[in-house]
Amino acid sequence: MNPTLSRRSIPALPHVAGVIAAALVLAAPLARADEENSGVGTPSPDGLQRAPEPRGRKESGLIPGVLVGPRLSVAVPTPTFGVEVKVLRYFGASFDYGFFPKLTISGVDVSYSMWNVAARVYPFGDVFFVGAVYGHYGVEATATVAQGTGSVRASSEFLGPQIGARWIQPSGFFFGIDVAWAFPLGYRSEASLDPTGTTTSVKETADRYLRNGIPLVGLVSVGWMF
Repeated sequence: MNPTLSRRSIPALPHVAGVIAAALVLAAPLARADEENSGVGTPSPDGLQRAPEPRGRKESGLIPGVLVGPRLSVAVPTPTFGVEVKVLRYFGASFDYGFFPKLTISGVDVSYSMWNVAARVYPFGDVFFVGAVYGHYGVEATATVAQGTGSVRASSEFLGPQIGARWIQPSGFFFGIDVAWAFPLGYRSEASLDPTGTTTSVKETADRYLRNGIPLVGLVSVGWMF
């Protein structure tokens, strides 16, 4: 792994997450106002114009008061797939799993896996939500050189805050965005040394950044609720 590349790219991720979070906070009230004010007025029998009705959105599915369905997210650090639930407009939950089996960086093979569960509250009963995530991630890196092979493993449970937005259409199709910061709980790492010291460098880089937590950013989430 190229230490210079890691130092330049990884510190930028919290700033990206911060920008997305700020955008959500600013955009959510506008989205809510748009939903409340959209619609076309219809004349009443006495000729007076009625107030516009709110745009429709699905709030109940196969189970009264409950919406549930699959979701796919283009996310950082890895795409995820899972299930999302919304209950009585104001509460929600989800489960996500993501992984990439093998990625080669500067001659080092890296694999990553992660799962998390989230609990959410929709304070306005519509688009914007706040919540918390809990889960686990694991990273494994293997370096193979002429003199031998070494590996690095790092993993941790995590817990952190989350904010986001979900736009649910009358059909049940939904899309959204979310951002969270995963604070590590019990971070641990180990390395089997290779003669060139590559795995030692990888472990030091992983420890430097993963001990501070990782961003979980759902850039685009799409799914269908029933």
